[in-house]
Amino acid sequence: MFAFTSLGWHRHDQTTRPPTALPALPLPCGADVTGRVPAWSGGLRTVGLAVASMALKTRSRVVRKGRSASSPETPRRCALMSTMAVLCPGTLGAGQRASAKGNPFVLLQDGMEAFRNYKVEDSIKFFDEAAESGYPKARLWQRGLSLYYAERFEEGTQQFRKDVEVNPNDTEESLWAFLCEARMVGFEQARKQMMTVGFDPRPVMGSVYALYKGDDDAKYVARLEELYQKGGSDAFYASLYLGLYYEAKADTESAKLWLLRSVESKYGQSSNDYMADLARVHESGLLRTSLRTEVDCGCVCCRVWMNVASPV
Repeated sequence: MFAFTSLGWHRHDQTTRPPTALPALPLPCGADVTGRVPAWSGGLRTVGLAVASMALKTRSRVVRKGRSASSPETPRRCALMSTMAVLCPGTLGAGQRASAKGNPFVLLQDGMEAFRNYKVEDSIKFFDEAAESGYPKARLWQRGLSLYYAERFEEGTQQFRKDVEVNPNDTEESLWAFLCEARMVGFEQARKQMMTVGFDPRPVMGSVYALYKGDDDAKYVARLEELYQKGGSDAFYASLYLGLYYEAKADTESAKLWLLRSVESKYGQSSNDYMADLARVHESGLLRTSLRTEVDCGCVCCRVWMNVASPV
């Protein structure tokens, strides 16, 4: 969950913590309607921060990925994109994008768009450029996801672990660090070295974390299956992380079943959540795997998923 403060981008935690100091980033827009980004003044900074705060704040805090559909709060990806639209109106028009070259917010948006369009390697380049342009690298969880799908698992786990260092309550980053490490050292060893994070009040994410950590597999699989039956975002996240869990265990059939359910869920089909885009990218890889015979088209999805049955 992100909010723009005088210290830069800050993700709100589930518990009250003092904000982590980050380098202040220039607001990537101004009063110039042509899309040019002027040198910015103190007055513009004050107005921009106020707008960012209003765009991100729902009730007392902005939520992270995976809130239930009934919640009035906004999932992390939706909050981020809404704020970028407020801060960077020029980024939404193709004719104005060239003037924002080197703008970390635009580069972040470009990376997310590339990933949604199955261009995993391109997305990593955009995320790296965003970091080089001033976006706090430890906050680039999107980069970690792309690194996973590019099979750059060592870099992926480093990205997620850095994120947890600055936000110890980030459940999902600990899960993705585990998924990266399971591909490198195996399922059981990855469990042993899984990061400990703070309490997550969301039933679905608390159950996923307990399952991945190995507290009681049968108990938490059953609990997630129950949450899937409730529909909404719980159904999407329960099925997504059950699928990823089975995939890490090399149970290919169960993985396909649950991952396809996540994509076909109402939330997966209709939400603007970045994780719904991820599920669709993942499904594309699964389908390519099942259809491949003797021909390898050479795309990223084939390269990543050709060894699903026997992960590293």
